[in-house]
Amino acid sequence: MTAFNRRDFLKGCCVSAVAAGSGSRAHAWFTPPQLLPATATNDTLVVVFLRGAMDGLSLLPPGASSPYRADYEVARPNTGVPLSGTGAALALNGTTWALHPRASGLRNLYQAGHAAFVVAAGQVRPNPIVRSHFEAQSNLEFGVGGGGNGIGWLTRHLVSGGLPANVQLPAVSMGSITANSLLGSSDAITMNSGSDFRLDTFHWSWQNDDAAHGLVGGVQRMNALWAGNATQLERAGVETLGSLALLRPIDFNPYNASSHPNGYQPSGGANYTLAYNGGFGDQLRNIAQMIKLNLGLRAVTIDLGNWDTHVGQGNPANSYDWFGNQVSSLSDGLSAFYTDLSSDASGNLMQRVSVIVVSEFGRRVLENANSGTDHGYGNVMIALGGAVNGGTVYGSFPGLAGSALYEGTDVAVTTDYRRVISEALVRRMGNPNIYYAFPGYSGYSPLGIFQGPDLPPENFDQIFKNGFETA
Repeated sequence: MTAFNRRDFLKGCCVSAVAAGSGSRAHAWFTPPQLLPATATNDTLVVVFLRGAMDGLSLLPPGASSPYRADYEVARPNTGVPLSGTGAALALNGTTWALHPRASGLRNLYQAGHAAFVVAAGQVRPNPIVRSHFEAQSNLEFGVGGGGNGIGWLTRHLVSGGLPANVQLPAVSMGSITANSLLGSSDAITMNSGSDFRLDTFHWSWQNDDAAHGLVGGVQRMNALWAGNATQLERAGVETLGSLALLRPIDFNPYNASSHPNGYQPSGGANYTLAYNGGFGDQLRNIAQMIKLNLGLRAVTIDLGNWDTHVGQGNPANSYDWFGNQVSSLSDGLSAFYTDLSSDASGNLMQRVSVIVVSEFGRRVLENANSGTDHGYGNVMIALGGAVNGGTVYGSFPGLAGSALYEGTDVAVTTDYRRVISEALVRRMGNPNIYYAFPGYSGYSPLGIFQGPDLPPENFDQIFKNGFETA
């Protein structure tokens, strides 16, 4: 008989807002216990994907004393970030690198030692490199360095990370569809926003009963329909309803004394409304709220799109700066997120939250004739958290001169993105099975970005070496 899980159940119910349930260990049910590592830490890893290929040379341009500055200015006469005058870059500790002027929130976190950058980072692949957004994003999220088997790297982390069986909400994919990095997981809930978390299959109210007219809310009707425990389908239905019941009582809307008296009030004066782009700020606010509620959240994915700047990329000296608007959303959103969680009444929750920001590839060094930049290769990654050794730019930068460029056009990759993520998995999440999370990866050594103990890298269970789990 074909096995059912909550993902199958919800798909069968024509769900648009939810893609899976939470709390199940079903995907690894026959994994021998001795192959699991020690119990995972209670940290949360948040992966922010900048879809569309963010231009790292505009986010983190060479600074005043950088040996790369002259080549940068020659290559970017219209899109380059200036060092003086209108739209001048923000200086960092030291002057080799600077930050886009709309990234003041990130600069403050960097100067305080809570944020770090990794230059010349990306996907290490045999020639030729991939310049397709779709394929590059897929490769990165499946974590196999090319192609994929439908199982994301975060799913393999959750399988191999030694999570306790009673974790209420292990993983969330913020968005309208499940991120590829969490594909194959029966532990991941997908939601575009916390306030919309529901089954869209009823023409009457989802929550509200109307006893006077004999109406029963959709959620109560579902509870009556899926009350059994005899079959796999029934158990999947019950688990799904449990996931819905877990989050349904939470008011994910911002606090309002009249309309939402139980709504969410960020700590420390954090203002998510500044990160207006595509609901990014609202989704970060939802994530912070779930972390504060101690639901057991271990992994989160969230997207910020619209980085494909082929035409009219702009620069901060212009009256309209497309790229700068993007940077503002990213910087203001992450700054609010850090302020909110680090100022919680229970303590600094950012001590157990790590954020990694990644994009599928960078942009070409030479701007194009449309005052934009085309698809490139090497890029910048960001690490953020209370346990991040921040205030440092990590990685080896190969240079911007023609002889140093990959294929004569792009920033070369000198740091595999899997190395950065693996360090977070080992040191922050307590999972040494990085060669299982990233099949084909080898030779890991930490860069020193994250604080925490080092564990010998492992492959996890050889039975699952191909990346397939049970349903």
